[in-house]
Amino acid sequence: MAQPELSVLVPTYGRTATIARLLTRLCDQTLDPSRFEVIVVDDGSLEPIALNAGDYPFALTLLRQDNAGPGAARNAGVAHANANWTVILNDDAVPADDLLERHLARSRTVGPQVAVLGTFRFTAQASKSPFVQVLANSDLLFDFPRLKSGAHLGWSFFWTCNLGLPTQVLRDNPFDSANFREAIVEDVELGYRLEKQGWRVLHDGTLVCEHDHVLEAAGYFRRMVRLGVNMARMHAKHQDPALLHLRENRQISGFLASAQQNVEAYHATFHKVQARLAALDKDHFGRALPQELLRQVSQLVRQMGTLCYWRGVLLEHEGHDPFSVLDRGPVTGELVSIVAVSYNALARTQRCVEALRAAADPRHPTELVFVDNGSSDGSAEWLAAQSDIRLVRNPDNRGAPLARNQGLALARGRWIVVMDNDAMVGPGWLHRLLTHAQSDAKSGCIGPVSNRAAHGQQVPFDGAADSHALDVHARQWGEANHRRARSQNILTSFCLLFRRELLDAIGGFDGTFSPWGFEDDDFTLRAALAGFRNRVALDVFVLHEHYENAAKSARHDELLARNWARFAHKWAGREDVPYGDYKAIEPALLGGVDGARLYVPLGGGEQPRSALPATLLERTAKA
Repeated sequence: MAQPELSVLVPTYGRTATIARLLTRLCDQTLDPSRFEVIVVDDGSLEPIALNAGDYPFALTLLRQDNAGPGAARNAGVAHANANWTVILNDDAVPADDLLERHLARSRTVGPQVAVLGTFRFTAQASKSPFVQVLANSDLLFDFPRLKSGAHLGWSFFWTCNLGLPTQVLRDNPFDSANFREAIVEDVELGYRLEKQGWRVLHDGTLVCEHDHVLEAAGYFRRMVRLGVNMARMHAKHQDPALLHLRENRQISGFLASAQQNVEAYHATFHKVQARLAALDKDHFGRALPQELLRQVSQLVRQMGTLCYWRGVLLEHEGHDPFSVLDRGPVTGELVSIVAVSYNALARTQRCVEALRAAADPRHPTELVFVDNGSSDGSAEWLAAQSDIRLVRNPDNRGAPLARNQGLALARGRWIVVMDNDAMVGPGWLHRLLTHAQSDAKSGCIGPVSNRAAHGQQVPFDGAADSHALDVHARQWGEANHRRARSQNILTSFCLLFRRELLDAIGGFDGTFSPWGFEDDDFTLRAALAGFRNRVALDVFVLHEHYENAAKSARHDELLARNWARFAHKWAGREDVPYGDYKAIEPALLGGVDGARLYVPLGGGEQPRSALPATLLERTAKA
């Protein structure tokens, strides 16, 4: 048999009927069947593809491999190609009768280092789906409506749905099947590498092939998640900021933080849009959508597709899709350690504990760890008598930072809460905080809002301080602000939830700020500098009782003034920074902070971590 002039390469997986239809259509090609061969590569179908080469007028080769993705399948097929020019098709392609004849003719006239892209529009049958009409009339999937025949295009148009190029080029530049196993990005990644060598893509609108596939909205959005995953891999491989649409001077951490915020903010909108699209497909099937409706729907799909793309980037970079928690809620059954310090405020401690007990959620088991700082009002004795409290009794007042560290050293939970003993939680507080924490793979410190708090966490509250009024307000507040959050580097610690990994990374509170004041600013700042993302959970209200007397309030004001100077000296290297001017501290943090400054041992001589990159402080002020 004479050597074929054209090799047609088709990877397939689990679609016996689909590949059979394509081969039947190839029997009708105007190009003499002796002049082309077809190579089908079964990519590990669970039920192996069965084809009889004798049923076809052209040479047919069927290869089988363990499932490794279409890139690996094409690499295997190219190794068996006998022609100098290869045309790659999808298995759901519907080729025009003259497709191969035109491909062969174009291969003889095209210039050097040029791949040839034909058309791949949806079939009339597939276009009965309104959602397919949206895709067909936009660039949401391909961009054929805007492509001009004869135009030279870049790597992002290296689409292997109907693409011809020299066989030897594919042998010399195989698809990267190790990094890109899926049927997405694996083709344009090769196009990217070829463009670096000087290759371009020529669009020829006379090379007609149609796409016999109905893609529904749910499938499209899943595809966009995988696009994000694989584009993140491509960015990691080539270190080109443009691949993720990053500005040259923007760090990936900032991009990921922004993506996380947007994914959470538009989660509910996404599900509403997806439901509307499903209804559209059902109600308008078989009818042409008006142009204005096409435009509106295309805009919605683009926005929600971008959202899914961000989900994929987050999944690849951080190993977590926020929707896994936003859809189903936080993981249940993981122990949460609640650490609090008491000092001569028995009634407040009792109210704090009773509120915790009343708000207990069987989905989220807790342990209560109290550290008493030498109380003389019976607080230690009362705490010791509680069967559900683990107690550390200090003979004297060691200050809040060191006492908290004692409690943290005993904490056994996957999640940890530090709180003041004059804080009172309401129903659902822990579930909501855990939702915020688990939605973000890089979450650090999560703080609620309150009637008394610093750093913009204070909100109006004119209710009574009794448990019933608190329960009603906390429920209403949570419903009205459901899952709302604000990114913020510095938080106050009247109630603060964080993951075990944060404690491992930065240790505990800095005793420099004993007995009280700015130890929480320091702790949450260190968390942010260590790469964790802190936030205010705007849907969680925790009551923070007011000072019982003016003397204590005045004493705290004195401590705040003194410890601001210590805070400024630690982070800016000078004590004369105006009180509350966090912006003045930022320059000293640019360029990185040594790990020794971020890690504070709980006690026992833990070793400090290595240097970590710095992130900018947000402008916050002590309220």
